[in-house]
Amino acid sequence: MCGHGTTIGGPLSHFKSLLALIPNTYRSRIGICVDTCHSFAAGYDLRSPSSWNSFMEEFDNEIGLQYLRAFHLNDSKTPLGSRRDLHANIGTGFLGLRAFHNLMNDKRLEGIPMILETPIDRPAKSEAEMATGKLDDENGVCKGDHSNETDSKKKNNSAKKGPTKKAKPGKSVMIEDKSIWAKEIKLLESLIGMDTESDEFLRLEAELAEQGKEEREKHQTMFDKKQEKESKQRDLRDMFSTNGKVKGKSKAGTTGAGKRKKSKEDNTDYSD
Repeated sequence: MCGHGTTIGGPLSHFKSLLALIPNTYRSRIGICVDTCHSFAAGYDLRSPSSWNSFMEEFDNEIGLQYLRAFHLNDSKTPLGSRRDLHANIGTGFLGLRAFHNLMNDKRLEGIPMILETPIDRPAKSEAEMATGKLDDENGVCKGDHSNETDSKKKNNSAKKGPTKKAKPGKSVMIEDKSIWAKEIKLLESLIGMDTESDEFLRLEAELAEQGKEEREKHQTMFDKKQEKESKQRDLRDMFSTNGKVKGKSKAGTTGAGKRKKSKEDNTDYSD
């Protein structure tokens, strides 16, 4: 998990504690799936080779690599440690392409299933797509063959169709395009053995980063505002001592009765 709220599963140590509750007899049936976006949001930096290795070593030390059974692959729309689970397409988020290069070239992960959980919604490109909310081919022609349909069959098909995805005012109609997954799978496979200093990698990295620039900037601004708000809340808490009394209002060794007596004598106003 990404560490949001009171959920467990952010720190890897949580899984160690959970495994300790399971009898050895059943542990061979236990497996853990690592989600790249969740891990990043929980505070694990996967972007550099050294930070990636630190994460993998911590997983091995806390849990054991024998329990690592799968990966969910997603980039992150939000910054490191944001504790928000917002998936982005590979290379377009704050993890960036380098993190996935680390993952795809780690020999320890050979044979482990990897599942894409990236967004596949995109703006409709043609009038047909906007009208139906469904994917058409590159020429905007509906992929289905309706040439031999009778009028009654067309009416029945029309009745079975779900509601068209309506766009908010000023926004495009969004449709599901599963070819996005196919392209990302090819992208991930191409990273195996690719030199991170090569022109090809640097071009891909820059192109994908540019695609997600606007979304990253939006979430960075939101994250910074949240951090600032939390900092102010901490400052307010620091004004109070550990026993709940306002700092500077009482002296050590002074009893409540003594304070009340003194305030009556000198009529001093101690209110904020």
